[in-house]
Amino acid sequence: MSKRIGVAARAAAGARTRAVATPRGLWVEVEPGFHVGNDGLQYLGSITVVPGRGFEASGPRSDVIGVFSDLDDAKAAVAASSRSGAVGPLVG
Repeated sequence: MSKRIGVAARAAAGARTRAVATPRGLWVEVEPGFHVGNDGLQYLGSITVVPGRGFEASGPRSDVIGVFSDLDDAKAAVAASSRSGAVGPLVG
């Protein structure tokens, strides 16, 4: 195997082990800084940009899941919350 092919093969193998899970569902930024998610069957929740803090993730009943520094992490947390059936208190 040539050195160039070997380097490319090792890089591809390393990329597979470092892959990040893609957040489940369809996410749409309905207005600047406000994202909503839906998986085709149900409303997953929303994510709001909080300046200076990050991304505040909320479940389908507006229960706050947490604040995340990365948008994809917030999306994954909302999706995981909907899969686990975790539901916080109703807001309103």
